[in-house]
Amino acid sequence: MARIDPEDAKVSMITRSLWPIADFRNTQEKWLCVCMECGDLVSPRYNNVVNKGAGGCKRCGSRRGASKQKLDAAAAKARMIEKGVWPISAFVKTLAPWLCVCMTCGEFVFPTYGSVVTSGYGGCKYCAVASKTMDSAAAKERMIASGVWPVADFKNTSNPWLCVCMTCGRFVKPRYNSVIHKGHGGCQFCGRREVDPRHAKAVMIAHNLWPISSFPGTSGPWLCVCMKCGEFVNPRYGGTAYRGSTCKFCAGKAVDPETAKARMIAKGYWPIAVFAGARAPWLCVCMECGTFNSPRYSSIVSDNQGGCSQCSTSGFRDDAPALIYLMVHDARGSAKVGICNVGTGRIEKHERNGWVLFDTHTFDLGVHARDAERATLTTWRSRGEDWKAALLPDEDKYDGFSETVSLVRADGHMTDPAQLWDDVLNSIKRLGL
Repeated sequence: MARIDPEDAKVSMITRSLWPIADFRNTQEKWLCVCMECGDLVSPRYNNVVNKGAGGCKRCGSRRGASKQKLDAAAAKARMIEKGVWPISAFVKTLAPWLCVCMTCGEFVFPTYGSVVTSGYGGCKYCAVASKTMDSAAAKERMIASGVWPVADFKNTSNPWLCVCMTCGRFVKPRYNSVIHKGHGGCQFCGRREVDPRHAKAVMIAHNLWPISSFPGTSGPWLCVCMKCGEFVNPRYGGTAYRGSTCKFCAGKAVDPETAKARMIAKGYWPIAVFAGARAPWLCVCMECGTFNSPRYSSIVSDNQGGCSQCSTSGFRDDAPALIYLMVHDARGSAKVGICNVGTGRIEKHERNGWVLFDTHTFDLGVHARDAERATLTTWRSRGEDWKAALLPDEDKYDGFSETVSLVRADGHMTDPAQLWDDVLNSIKRLGL
């Protein structure tokens, strides 16, 4: 890895409101700075601040975190009213009883904001009791309106109720309380909580993966044979059905050790260590200059980047033309910003994994693209918890995940990718590029 110029490092820290007052040593050591917001002396690491997007000042970070966690009283009152109870006293905190009037029956009640809004429980105990002894015909009517047709007698709001899903035709047993009061879907199959094994097998075959073991559920590894390359793989149904994940060998995420060695040799690098994986550093000898290097197979073979520190002309070059790009993944509900030199296959690799190119901007020098990317990520991360890197539940980190952001905000609204591209262009304008 090329050594970072101290002046460039200082500029990067200053753009993040940290003014260095000591000499730069390397990216991993603590660097004495003055916080340009509060004036405190701090000692952050360059790598944490610039590469990982962490804030350099603990005091400012704590203050920003506290302001994000504090709930606005007016917003809290509005959410309670949406849930059917009207607050008539001042808001104290989310777990404190809050004097309200039920907008259905008119009784005084003392629910907590946390139980009503966060947990989804009803705000009125009197209406809750009435609902448990409600008329069965009215209950059936409301279930039908929610998409499930009851075929058994109604017992109470908390018992499973045998129904037929009006969408897929399967028998299901939802609870009236879950469907009507909590807003959960009545069918676990349509809601993706359960999948028919026969349907699951058909989906995997449609993605060129032939299952050879019993269905383990949506999130368990499922032993299959790739119908393209013949390799044994263990994909998860959820990843294949909902995110389009396929064979890791065909996608270039995994490779046979002997094949990997042959391909590295063809690229001019002779491996002298055991192959540890496509993304793991692999000790090799450059067959041109004899230098020891530890490139990654995925960088050399799949991305046509990286390589010998002495003689390679591949890899991201700060002194060559480059572009910054924004891509969107509809299935993930996320977007990512990235950079690459002009003419590389970086964008095409992401497209093979389901990403769709939104827009690009070209620079004469790669270093300008790098600065614009960092400034954009800093803008995103500074907006709050729901602007962090986007990973789906139980998903492993993947190539380029650290430059992603979710399109779904905490309040449920979707962010237009055009707004994210405006953030990129504004970062370029702010840096004078």
